[in-house]
Amino acid sequence: MDNPKNLDTCLCEGKSVRRMFNPKQLRIYILHLLVDGANYGYELIKKISEETAGFYCPSPGVIYPTLTLLEELNFISTSKETGKGRKCFAITPEGRCFLLLKADILAEVKMKLNYAQELKAGNQFANEIELAVDKFKSLLRHKIVLQQLSKQESAQVVDIINQAVKRIEQVNEALLVSENKVVSENNVVSENNAVLEKNAVEGK
Repeated sequence: MDNPKNLDTCLCEGKSVRRMFNPKQLRIYILHLLVDGANYGYELIKKISEETAGFYCPSPGVIYPTLTLLEELNFISTSKETGKGRKCFAITPEGRCFLLLKADILAEVKMKLNYAQELKAGNQFANEIELAVDKFKSLLRHKIVLQQLSKQESAQVVDIINQAVKRIEQVNEALLVSENKVVSENNVVSENNAVLEKNAVEGK
């Protein structure tokens, strides 16, 4: 199974990726979207871009050949919208059955989608922190340049900064303790499962 974290380089830098899904995953993803109600090529492109948090936007040159292949496999059907001539796509019963059989591939797709959304949320939070720090630095630099801070006020600012740093370190340490606890618990579960599997093999 593909590891979604292989996308780290591009996603963490906020760049789009050339191909987030391999051909098999893209076919299953499109069938899944058709079940959810996306009926036109442009709707599929828009939906994929939204669900990947903008990190991946397939081109028409990728989407339409894939749709053609799915139609040839009888997994989707096409019809033209009256008066507009646009192609409307719909999943067939064969396509639904195939989608059910490929639940493992759909799970890989969803893992990548979740990872992209998590990265987007993380990037937004990081940007908010950077913005707050920049505002603080700009304000402080302005006050220092204009010499608007007395010695006592400067000492108070330093004390506030030190307290903030200490508080951030405490939050970080608490997170590390929590993460280590989860890892330890997972290791215990894995060891117990390994013992159970061994006993089952040995007939105990």
